[in-house]
Amino acid sequence: MGFMAATRLRATGSRATMRCVDISSLHNTPEYIAAQTAAIRQAILRESGNLKQPNFECLGTEDLARLFDLYDRAFFSGLLAQAANARIGRPLVFRLSSTMTRAGGKTTLYRRRIPGGQVQAHYEIAVASRMLFMTFKDVQRPVVVCGLTCTNRLEALQRILEHEIIHLAELVTYGKSGCGGRRFKELAAGIFGHAGTKHALVTPMEHAAAQHGIRVGSLVCFDFEGRRLVGRVNRAHSRATVLVEDAKGLPYSDGKKYQKFYVPFGMLSAASACGEGAPQIGEGESERGDESADT
Repeated sequence: MGFMAATRLRATGSRATMRCVDISSLHNTPEYIAAQTAAIRQAILRESGNLKQPNFECLGTEDLARLFDLYDRAFFSGLLAQAANARIGRPLVFRLSSTMTRAGGKTTLYRRRIPGGQVQAHYEIAVASRMLFMTFKDVQRPVVVCGLTCTNRLEALQRILEHEIIHLAELVTYGKSGCGGRRFKELAAGIFGHAGTKHALVTPMEHAAAQHGIRVGSLVCFDFEGRRLVGRVNRAHSRATVLVEDAKGLPYSDGKKYQKFYVPFGMLSAASACGEGAPQIGEGESERGDESADT
């Protein structure tokens, strides 16, 4: 059972008309999309206590909630939030994630059983705030989100939220959502003019390479409890994951054993600065059973 969404359709005459249509029929002109997204951008800059400029330095969940409300009113006449609330009986939740390092955003329907046997559910939209703040900062390159070039952090946030709004609309209407599917791509293109489903925000690994010269596979040294250790960077997120060969460590796929250390980037130096005789480990090792999430 789908919700009925409203869209503004330009009439032949001087004024626009309104009609309710199924979400799959929504289609907005490029001119309408550009005008509405620009108006939303100006409104949030005017109203928010955090977003004082397009490359903002602070962001709160209240800003996500307000942006969503502006989008819901402009593109769905407020019916999307109503439909989501009606479906599960609880308001939409917004979250800023500093741990999301691949996906720019995530929309989820959470369910949990509460005392008495009832199931409580809520929709949540999360945005990768850490990657947003890394973008348009130290790394200078074009930033494309959902197939559209962004010139500042606020535009990137808008594209991410638009993408998540399509996920929410699909979840509410069809009970499932996937941005790799044809339906999702058609909805994103028709409603928001998106030309893709991926983002090119600056990732923690890219940021570490630009700011510290450290990449996955780099041989580094660091001090730990009075000892100087040498290892190779296995991952780079908020800190570097460094593998140091140790007979008492855990077995890895190369047959050797390593200790794993989580080291702030500022504490790492290139192994060439560590002196002679430092132990070195094999390049490109990965822990057994290690899994990484797709975007």
